[in-house]
Amino acid sequence: MLLKMPSYCKNFRCIADKCTDNCCIGWEIDIDTSSAEYYKTVNGSFGEKLKNNITESPAPSFILCGERCPFLNKQNLCDIIINLGEDKLCQICRDHPRYFEWFSNIKEGGIGLCCEEAARIIVTNKEKFSTYETACDDTGCDDYEENLYDMLIFARDEIISTLENETISLKERISLVVSYAFKIQFMMDNYQFDKTSIDSLCSAEETNCHIKDFLSSFTILEPIDDNWSAYLQKLIDSSESLNKIAIDNKETDLYLKNIAVYFIWRYFLKGVYDEEILSKVVLMAISVAMIKLMYKNAALSEESLCGDICSQLAKNYSKEIEYSEENLEKIYDMVYDNPVFKKENILSII
Repeated sequence: MLLKMPSYCKNFRCIADKCTDNCCIGWEIDIDTSSAEYYKTVNGSFGEKLKNNITESPAPSFILCGERCPFLNKQNLCDIIINLGEDKLCQICRDHPRYFEWFSNIKEGGIGLCCEEAARIIVTNKEKFSTYETACDDTGCDDYEENLYDMLIFARDEIISTLENETISLKERISLVVSYAFKIQFMMDNYQFDKTSIDSLCSAEETNCHIKDFLSSFTILEPIDDNWSAYLQKLIDSSESLNKIAIDNKETDLYLKNIAVYFIWRYFLKGVYDEEILSKVVLMAISVAMIKLMYKNAALSEESLCGDICSQLAKNYSKEIEYSEENLEKIYDMVYDNPVFKKENILSII
């Protein structure tokens, strides 16, 4: 089968000890069965260290030292790579920050926004979104309606093309895409799998959204980083100032557009399995709106909104939202249940 990835993935390399938010700190690290069995065969003092720092209950995983992986040394380098080689990492460490989705003859993937270096590559990418394909040995999954798959492939291309259309404002692009998602969801719900184009005449209607209410919606989510709750409260307390400051320019529009395309690429085609794409598209719009408010807050501190700062802020958001299935599900539910997440309210922030 073929593996399809965004072209910018070719530029990704782990920056190891140069990373300021190490993925080997603060996360439970599960070990796949194959790697766990291999680690049992390693001899010598390093083999002993492996055996002493792995628990089998309830499933194989590393025993953290505080919040650190026991094999993350004082220089923030991986002792498993140093002693055994990169190919001997367990599956989750080999893959991160990559993500994958399997279809009948295509395996799709990318790099996740919660990784500091991946975020920099994604957010500051100046090229239009494109992909490349390579051969891989994985087995595909075809447990879905083929006509629906074809419809969603076509729809995703329409959405990404629209998001890349710089002849109209980012707000208008996202408005067109969200309206299109309502249309596609209606068709799916009625078992209509026809390929249909985006209506370019759709208006970018909006209303006056209370930014404080929008931000407060995130307080029901489970924080991943200990600093997130305090940061979120700071945004809420600054909501009036955030409403007044403008940061619209070519650079920030580029960053936010790249984030929008990332969310569509990563989540949209999952709808072939659960027949739910509206909440995934609105997740994109919500994420763009939230990250824009985070950019505004940085501008209030008179920080230059350079690519590094904007990438870090997008990474912080991703870490809190994308890497908690519970938080993602809560946002998907709020798309339907929380009036603050209505299209016109989100557009008023974007």
